[in-house]
Amino acid sequence: MTKIFTAGVLLFVITCFAGCKKDDKITDNFKCKVNGKVWRPGNTDFKYGHAAEAHLIDDGKTFFVTAYQEGSRQSITISIFLGTNVEPGTYYFKNSTHSAVLVDPSNDLKFVTQQGYDGSIEIVSLDKGSKTVTGRFSFKALDTETNNVAEVTDGQFNLQYYPY
Repeated sequence: MTKIFTAGVLLFVITCFAGCKKDDKITDNFKCKVNGKVWRPGNTDFKYGHAAEAHLIDDGKTFFVTAYQEGSRQSITISIFLGTNVEPGTYYFKNSTHSAVLVDPSNDLKFVTQQGYDGSIEIVSLDKGSKTVTGRFSFKALDTETNNVAEVTDGQFNLQYYPY
């Protein structure tokens, strides 16, 4: 009788776990290299939001992705402002409507893409049904106060986006 009861409980537990499905939502997944060193976001203070997040706003005409690193207080923000809907494709930071910024408040630096210091973001996929976006990016940016340059390479993200 004990063997049947144990087998029944075991079968019940296996059925419960086999029927469970992981949450399909993508969580913070963002990485890059800043001046050759791996950079990943991290944030444990919920008042500042997620460590990395993406937004599609203005009826789909504006996209931005931002990431924050709690320890260093550094942040990376990439923005695309279009007159039409944002779609998969490559967007270059050669004009004022698309930009990438690396802020390093600990060292009082703000690196911004501009003429001669540019790059691109590629939106690989944008799924409006599941509200997910994947992409790649790289850029060079200048801090105009110090003339220091930051090079961000091998950037990639795979995030849930939030519409406004």
